[in-house]
Amino acid sequence: MTSHPDRFTMTDAPSWRIDREESRARYLAKFDATGAADYHAAVGTLSEGDEQAYQSDIEALLPLAPGADVLDAGAGTGSLTSVLTRLPGLTVTALEPSPAMLAILRGNPRLHAVATVEGFCDALEDRRLFQRGRFDAIVSRQLANGLYDPLGAFANWAHWLKPGGAVLVIEGIYGRDAWTGAWSEEVDVLPLSACQGLATVPYLLEAAGFRVEAVGWMHAVNRRPATRTPRYAVLARRVTP
Repeated sequence: MTSHPDRFTMTDAPSWRIDREESRARYLAKFDATGAADYHAAVGTLSEGDEQAYQSDIEALLPLAPGADVLDAGAGTGSLTSVLTRLPGLTVTALEPSPAMLAILRGNPRLHAVATVEGFCDALEDRRLFQRGRFDAIVSRQLANGLYDPLGAFANWAHWLKPGGAVLVIEGIYGRDAWTGAWSEEVDVLPLSACQGLATVPYLLEAAGFRVEAVGWMHAVNRRPATRTPRYAVLARRVTP
């Protein structure tokens, strides 16, 4: 028999990526106090013009009435949270697993009225963080590409939304080359790390039980000089049982 040492090695239980707990530990280690501060300085804040552009695109897709209860999933240091506080009368909650990132968000005087919750969102046990049917809308910015289990997250979001509640996912078109330095080890761990098209996120939202209502580019945001990676948005609504 001829040996082929260059072929794939099959095992009884092949592991194609690290487990969830190791992935979470790596995230928290990357966003310790130093990592969170570096992130915030580099990309964690938006200029007034950039905030206005995000506000314009969000309002065009998802008009939110005063009094709406909104979750910013994967809030980081509060860039999208700040945009949401520009919309009149919203009750905003920021969900973020990194204590160091949340500390920066909480230290922003503009965000003192925002409720904060420390936690991940893509495992079944995370569902306990909020009661069923709590939110009118869930919005995320640059979270989907970092989810270990996107379907798990979307299922949790459906649980947390009121019937007919909306999800707005804002993402960028990232390739493998965008994952550099310490983050290069994540590109083959996170399913949405390097999507190059607009179909994957809405496809997964539909698989999680949502009705997709809009998919497209964020026109105002993408015209901003600071937007180096094209941004798109997916609007989906929880289907009433």
